[in-house]
Amino acid sequence: MLYALILSVGRDPLPGQQTRFSAPQLEKPTTPKPLPSIPNIANGEAPNIESTRDERTQIAIQIKNTTGLLGVGDAGIATFHTETGGDFHWLPLSNATKALDGSLRMNASAAIGTRLTITLSSSREYARHGYISRQIVDVNAPGDGPRPVASLNGLMHEVQINLPTNTERAGPLRLKRVDDPRWLPILNSTSGLNLQRGVITRLQLAPGNYELQDPLAKDRRQAFSVPEATVVEVSPVLAPAEDGRL
Repeated sequence: MLYALILSVGRDPLPGQQTRFSAPQLEKPTTPKPLPSIPNIANGEAPNIESTRDERTQIAIQIKNTTGLLGVGDAGIATFHTETGGDFHWLPLSNATKALDGSLRMNASAAIGTRLTITLSSSREYARHGYISRQIVDVNAPGDGPRPVASLNGLMHEVQINLPTNTERAGPLRLKRVDDPRWLPILNSTSGLNLQRGVITRLQLAPGNYELQDPLAKDRRQAFSVPEATVVEVSPVLAPAEDGRL
């Protein structure tokens, strides 16, 4: 019986016998068709790659008060798209040209039709948020208006932060720049300022309006302005005495 079943595989079934296996019907593949031609390309010529790139223009940058930065080897200018952060470029100050008035001059390339952020910082790693100064420019085509010009200032002021009387420590306190929310005090530690009696805390800050804040209670804050304030005594609200209660 077994021998008869083996011989019957692949043959037409006998009357009243069921088929256990049948070969699948193969479909004939479709004939491939050529892709449509690319517009503006004739006779198989290679496309002009340069014409597909974003059009760019030059931005003139002036940097004032750079005396304190010239001794810093990594100081420079960063340019990047304001909304996306893309198209990042770093231009060291060592490549700048010195003008007769003592300022530094350089040019930056940017894509036309974008909003560009330009920052001055002591290092490339601080360029996005720990910068000294910042300016935003709209990059237009050369024929749509005057050539974009950016002016940055490297001036910094020393500000000393003191504890109030009868207070041994305070912090961490958040330092915020009120007139520039994108700025972060990276050079002074993003985790906050920790003040301790007997330890002098001095900050190098660019001109602007600042606040010291309690990170857990934003209603506890203290404002000061630079360069008007050279010494800031922390409010007892932010630094209560050891036996004090808020």
